[in-house]
Amino acid sequence: MNVGSVIKKFEAEYPNIEIKYEPVPYADFETVLPSRLKSGKIDVITVDQQLTARYVAADYLSDITSVFKSEFDALDDASLAGSTIKGKLYNAPEQSDTSFLFYNKELLERAGVPLPSSAPSKPTTWERITSDAKKAQKAGAEHGITWERIANWYYQWILPQGLGGGYGADGSGNLTPRLDSAAAVKALSWYAGLYKDKVSPQGDANSVYTSLFASGKSAFHIGGDWDIAELNKNKDLDYGIAPMPRFTDGEPVSNAGGVGLGLYTGSKNKNAALTFINAMVFKGSGAAAYNPETSSPPANDEGKKLYWEQKAFQDPRAADARRIVNHQLSHGIAKERVSTVGWNELSAALSSALLSITNGEDVEKSLKSAQSTADAALEKYR
Repeated sequence: MNVGSVIKKFEAEYPNIEIKYEPVPYADFETVLPSRLKSGKIDVITVDQQLTARYVAADYLSDITSVFKSEFDALDDASLAGSTIKGKLYNAPEQSDTSFLFYNKELLERAGVPLPSSAPSKPTTWERITSDAKKAQKAGAEHGITWERIANWYYQWILPQGLGGGYGADGSGNLTPRLDSAAAVKALSWYAGLYKDKVSPQGDANSVYTSLFASGKSAFHIGGDWDIAELNKNKDLDYGIAPMPRFTDGEPVSNAGGVGLGLYTGSKNKNAALTFINAMVFKGSGAAAYNPETSSPPANDEGKKLYWEQKAFQDPRAADARRIVNHQLSHGIAKERVSTVGWNELSAALSSALLSITNGEDVEKSLKSAQSTADAALEKYR
């Protein structure tokens, strides 16, 4: 989002409120935030939704339920859930998104396999695309299935969830990790097979693999609508979009995640801060009314309409993105990441295990190690 443009338009509408925006690099945000808050000059905090519980425990975020409860109907269910702790809203969800399946029509047709359905309620299966990906590779595709990231909670934990593996942690405060369940072992054994059979390319946890699909080298890709502008640059890439696959004996599950705007508990300008949050999230179409060129759909349903009017989505190849994203967000398919004060530790343990798994380490052993690491790390919060 062009933040400068958004602020300028907001200040024009509310001339008695001045916004001072303080950007912080994502990697440094949690380190820098405490000192910024102590300065006494912060009123609104941008919150990655999976960190909501962490920030509530640190007393950074005010309960804003009573202020905005009458506006909840303006938001999709997945977005609202990600900003809520025990029924209380601690940040107003500004943007929320979900991933899906891209496929290369040319590579699949060359392999003689049918294209997956784009119907949001009829996802193909992981087993099916694995088989088709291998056929595509035999027919000349360099890679069968690429993932935007290969060792990341957002992209891979949906696999155990689809087999009944839950959110990865439960108990009081979600401080009891459940990373080595039978569902996790089964689902991630399938994932390990992609690397053992060279269907998916190995790499490191921080690499982004979208460019491999964008250049026509991969038959399938797990990504999202934020990738579409990049894919459209390759005019020769004949791609299609389908809902997130499921396991044959599992349920359809996709990921959900976004950012919200929270009122700092120490704010000295609460009324102005709440006016800004209201304008960005709830009023009319929210921030999309100020700048529709956002990188993810607004949580606000009216804002979504403006979002899908962007140039990238007018390309015929991207025609199915809107209905798939909206369906997954509004039908309980898109699942927010687990809400816990120990999110960072839990996520780090799983990411380490996933990277080991992609490099050929034993799945059950890797997950048991992650379980043990996470359990020890979360002890300080119990």
